[in-house]
Amino acid sequence: MNAPVLEIEGLDVFAAGADGPRQLVFGSTLSVGRGEAVGLVGESGSGKTLTVRAVAGLLPDGFTTSGTIRIDGRDLGAMSGRELRDVRARRLGMVFQTPRAHLNPLRTIGDFMTEALVHVADVKPDAAAKRAMDLLDEVGITDPARRMLQHPAELSGGLLQRVMIAATLAMDPDLLLADEITTALDVTTQEEVMAVIADLRAHRELSLLFITHDLALAGAVCDRVNVMQHGRIVETLRAATMRQDARGDYTRVLMSASLDEAPPIEADAPASHPIMTLANLRKAYQVRGANGRRETLVAVDDVSMELAPGGSLGIVGESGSGKSTTARLLLGLERADGGTITVDGEDWSVPARRGAERRRRAKIAQMVFQDPYQSLDRRQTVRQCLVEAVRVHRPRDAKVAVEARVAELMSQVRLDTSLLDSRPRALSGGQRQRVAIARALAADPVLLVLDEAVSALDVTTQVEILTLLDSIRRETGVALLMITHDLTVIRRLCDQVVVMRQGRIEERGTAAQILDDPSAEYTRLLLDSIPREGWTPRRRRLGRTQSLPTATRSSAMVPDA
Repeated sequence: MNAPVLEIEGLDVFAAGADGPRQLVFGSTLSVGRGEAVGLVGESGSGKTLTVRAVAGLLPDGFTTSGTIRIDGRDLGAMSGRELRDVRARRLGMVFQTPRAHLNPLRTIGDFMTEALVHVADVKPDAAAKRAMDLLDEVGITDPARRMLQHPAELSGGLLQRVMIAATLAMDPDLLLADEITTALDVTTQEEVMAVIADLRAHRELSLLFITHDLALAGAVCDRVNVMQHGRIVETLRAATMRQDARGDYTRVLMSASLDEAPPIEADAPASHPIMTLANLRKAYQVRGANGRRETLVAVDDVSMELAPGGSLGIVGESGSGKSTTARLLLGLERADGGTITVDGEDWSVPARRGAERRRRAKIAQMVFQDPYQSLDRRQTVRQCLVEAVRVHRPRDAKVAVEARVAELMSQVRLDTSLLDSRPRALSGGQRQRVAIARALAADPVLLVLDEAVSALDVTTQVEILTLLDSIRRETGVALLMITHDLTVIRRLCDQVVVMRQGRIEERGTAAQILDDPSAEYTRLLLDSIPREGWTPRRRRLGRTQSLPTATRSSAMVPDA
């Protein structure tokens, strides 16, 4: 290994509690060499994010640490406040799991991209804007000049994650702390982004500490992998042979959990009356063009599909393909420009206006959103969130019955009732998403729409939740509409699949047909982009350079501190 850029020795992390400090990370020790990629894997709540946030100085208020953290041999604990800020601003870059929570909704993407370059690196605004657009293009964002004028609300979750990655790379850090950076990305974009990072590692000796729950991806892009369980690093393995070299029981279980190896579930016999029908659906938006003028963007174009009662339909495609917009049109969160929507025999083409009608429709169909941190009220505890959801749909239930239903919902999503008095900020990403699923199930819906509902979960929890959702579907007859960029999720849960691209349906069929014998070239590209043993990320987008042209730093980058 090259000389270490990052060294962590005996790191302990404590959270303030009513009965005194509560230890969450125990004696973590790891290092990252110059140009090396080191993975940190484990289930939600294992301490991965806390370890990385301790390095970046971003632990929540009331948290304390002990141990040693060194950057290029310099002890962060021995630095003055000014030295520490300088090192973290110039040497470290961090990309978070939930980009929307870290972007100012009132400022444009261009403001966010150029702020550090102008105010920290003293780059001229015009040069900073050019550098920002080049980086947006590098991470696969088309029409970067137009994107610079947009606000976060105008971009999908996947696009926002790419903006975060590009903004972090703008400061040309020596060490990139990547906390689940591919969670919101479709497989082709994930491959593109990881290929960009691989180029940066090769040409600029960028070091990477990569936190992920995707073991296949960690094995493909990392040199070494550290496995965490209950706040402790229990095993360190060579990434290329980690499945064969794993010795600990926990590591073996983690390595054996796989969605990709599951056979596609068998399709049910078609029902005579679908629970949901979309016919010739269309939705267009007026967006800012690169010249500042309004342009028409067709997000959904002539989309038709059906879902049988108790069936499971997956809609897959890249970010911006129209998947989530289709789901929002279905549930009345957006109004379609054309076409018809029929749910449970009723015309839902026009969104409900009155409160009583909205509540009646919510009893029929519920949605679980991609980002639980945004969809949950941060002021509410888990108990308050679920009690509120139960009372909306069961207003006459006694308090005892409501509490029993809340406990049942917690059990359904595999959460301990000890978390009922916790707020979203105190939960891991996976735990927050399970609370969101429980809240949706509180209505006993006949249609459950899941918008990337398991993308934030580690693979073992994904298997549990998908198995649970399939069991609920078969036991209660609730129909599932899964919006996802992850074809391995489709394999585990859905019997029918629709593939979307640029607002249109590219291909449709049973899960077995789509996953094992696709007819469309685009579907084959999606399947080829899934990480697996022997897989290496490649830059596949037409018209893009296949590697960075030079190892030198551009004039728009920050000089060595």
